[in-house]
Amino acid sequence: MRKFTSLAAKGAVITLLAGTAIATPGVANAQASSLGTQIAATAKGQIGAGPCGLNGKGSYWGRGTAQTGSCGPNHSEAHPWCADFVGWVWWKNGVGGKMSKLNNLASSFTAYGSMHSTPKVGDAILYNQHTPRIDDDHVAIVVAISGSKISVVGGNQGEPGSVSPRTWASYKVGTWVNPEQRISGYVTPVAG
Repeated sequence: MRKFTSLAAKGAVITLLAGTAIATPGVANAQASSLGTQIAATAKGQIGAGPCGLNGKGSYWGRGTAQTGSCGPNHSEAHPWCADFVGWVWWKNGVGGKMSKLNNLASSFTAYGSMHSTPKVGDAILYNQHTPRIDDDHVAIVVAISGSKISVVGGNQGEPGSVSPRTWASYKVGTWVNPEQRISGYVTPVAG
């Protein structure tokens, strides 16, 4: 029997034995990276949109969630819609897991998955979670990481209430990125 070994993305080794592929854990990392890249592209593609989407012809909300949608009467925002935007972007990219746990609140992302301190592209970035001093929670999507800098795109974070990008000097949990927002952590989406 011939054995072929090749290196795949992110250091994964795939060994073929009699036509059977056996993948090491690095393959899962490559798949997660691909999902993150797709999520980032979708989020960036919405920059400039308001609560009713690009061209005012829709509403952000993740199907299969408890979200009610970002677009209200007369093309105004129905409510603070940052969580609706992240839920929609994840849904558009086939994210599975506990999507039914998501609702209109940024804090619902902690019910979807555990917060962690090392971001990956495609993660939800949470701000001001359980901070007694500030009760305005927010969530956005990590679209790029370069050294200690992190770039995010979020709904209802621009002026006036649009999908907007931001770049922070540090991705470290606890960093105040402006006088009103502190990074609380990150939640990673799971492929459907």
